[in-house]
This record gives sequence, C-alpha cells and structure tokens, in this order.
Amino acid sequence: MNEAIDYGYYREEKINGKIYYMAPSSNPHHEEIITNITYLLKKYMIETGKNCIVYGDGVDVYLSGNIDDDYVIPDVSVVCDLSKISDRGIIGAPLFIAEVISLSSIECDEKDKLELYEKYGVKEYWIVDYKNKLVKQYILSDGKYISCNFHYLMSRFEFNKLSDAEKEKKKGKSKFFISVFPDLEVDLSNVFRI
Repeated sequence: MNEAIDYGYYREEKINGKIYYMAPSSNPHHEEIITNITYLLKKYMIETGKNCIVYGDGVDVYLSGNIDDDYVIPDVSVVCDLSKISDRGIIGAPLFIAEVISLSSIECDEKDKLELYEKYGVKEYWIVDYKNKLVKQYILSDGKYISCNFHYLMSRFEFNKLSDAEKEKKKGKSKFFISVFPDLEVDLSNVFRI
C-alpha cells in the first residue's frame, strides 16, 4: 500500500506560480560544493572589505521584491545592497547566485531558474555540476544573459592522457574570474575539493 508523502519536511520554491518541492536534505557532495563556494566568496569579502553578505543554502529570495510573488532558495547567493535583507529573506534580486545541480533539479536550474534570474536582473548566475566538475557561468548584460562560459576541472587521469601541447593549452583553464568581482579569480580545484 502506498503512503502519502508528507511535504511538511520539504522546502519549497515558487517559480512562475508553480510550487517546486525540494528534498529536505542534500547529499554530502552537493553540500560540500556549496560550502566551498560560500567559503571562497566570504573569504574574498573579508579580505577586500566589500560590504556584501554571502548566504549558503537556506535563505528565501523574493526576486521581484514582493513576498507574495515567486521565491527561490538558491544554494549560494551574494547581496551587496543590504537594504534587500529582511527577517523574511532577501527582498529583490541578489547580485550573484549559484545553483549546484542534482538529477532532480537540473531541468529547473537550467531552464526555469535561468529565465527567472535573467528576468529579475541577477548579474551573474552559475550552474555547478559537481559530477562533471563543470561551472556554467552566465553573465547579464542589458537585461540578458549574453554569455555562457564553461569552466571545467580535468582529472589527473584525463590530463595525463593529453599530449604535451594539449597540456600546455589546458593549463590555467580551470581558473576564471567572477564578472561581478573582477579581481576574484576562482580556481576550480578549490570548488571541487571533494
């Protein structure tokens, strides 16, 4: 006999008026990537004295600024306009959002949230795939995500199979700059440190 699912333990997001239930807990790899990205960003804010707040998974974000409208719970977000922070969550679009995909969230993260974050003006959005050690970096310009940069980390096994010329081309490809913080270089070996 099938038992009804108790959604009381699930978190939810509302995207384009539709409710999406999120698992009450994530797997350890997913959580480690969130922690690594959050740490990288918080360390940068402290070292540079930037007046921005970095949030890990668990903060409601009301993108339109209206708490009755769509809301999401990003894996990582950065808010530099501190007037957007309230007891309810973040009221308005953060400057930066990262989502770590899982099998159950990939379609929503790569389509619905991408469109939603673009619509509400999130300046930079990352889709992070920990299984393939890949970051898709979307950068907003004139209200549209005009570029999608792919950054990946090769395993030692994959790297060692390359010719010397190919190895030389790949050096440094696992490093990139965040567009909203142009002096912050990200080394994927620190993001995918699992």
